[in-house]
Amino acid sequence: MTNIHPTAIVDAKADIADDVQIGPYCTVGPNVKIGAGTRLISHVVVDGHTTMGERNLVYPFAAIGTLAQHKRSHVDDAKLVIGDDNTFREHVTVHVGSEVDNNITIVGNRNLFLVASHIAHDCVLGDDIVMSNNATLAGHVHVEDKAIIGGLTAVLQFCRIGKGAMIGGMCGIGQDVIPYGIVMGGYRAPLEGLNLVGLRRAGIESKLIFNLQKAYEDLFLPSDKNFAERVSALAENPAYKDNPLVQDVIRFVQNPSKYNILQPKMGA
Repeated sequence: MTNIHPTAIVDAKADIADDVQIGPYCTVGPNVKIGAGTRLISHVVVDGHTTMGERNLVYPFAAIGTLAQHKRSHVDDAKLVIGDDNTFREHVTVHVGSEVDNNITIVGNRNLFLVASHIAHDCVLGDDIVMSNNATLAGHVHVEDKAIIGGLTAVLQFCRIGKGAMIGGMCGIGQDVIPYGIVMGGYRAPLEGLNLVGLRRAGIESKLIFNLQKAYEDLFLPSDKNFAERVSALAENPAYKDNPLVQDVIRFVQNPSKYNILQPKMGA
């Protein structure tokens, strides 16, 4: 049986699963769908054409599904789709999509969004992502599975953060970060290398990590080839064809994007 606190305001048109818990002073709009096992602790706003999956946990003062912060987009049917088992801590904001893109914002499964982190319109997030306190995604950002974005870090609109990448705190990201890359050191920091600690903690075989390190050198160390030629050589090299980590990097850098790939410092 749905447990709705008497001070909560839940529109009669909202589609709420039987065992959802909605705490004091929450507000749920008419076009919201909330899946089984989800809990809104208190003072939560869920609005817009928002679909939340199962077992999500939303802490006080989070605002989920509100309009895009975009001067040219305030469409009534813009969507937000959220998967299962996500945690949204206090003051997190997640906005619906906009007609300047695909009219939808997508959040996957098992993600952890810490205090005051922000997901803007038309972002697409995968699974098992961590965004720390006050981390901010501008519109249209894509974040792949298992990426970590540090506190007070801001990601420019249309950027891509690759699978398993690690972005340190207080960084300004203005270019695409390769899968398993690591970025540290503040505003417009360069690519520092690979997230080796994260790979080891994930239980990745050492031989795959060593092979990825060699591919990283082939891709980024100075040579007589330009970057596009190095990418082609990497894709054609049989030494990397059976390494899923390297294939993730190749797929990422070959995918068309608004921005260039973030590079290491010259000589790094």
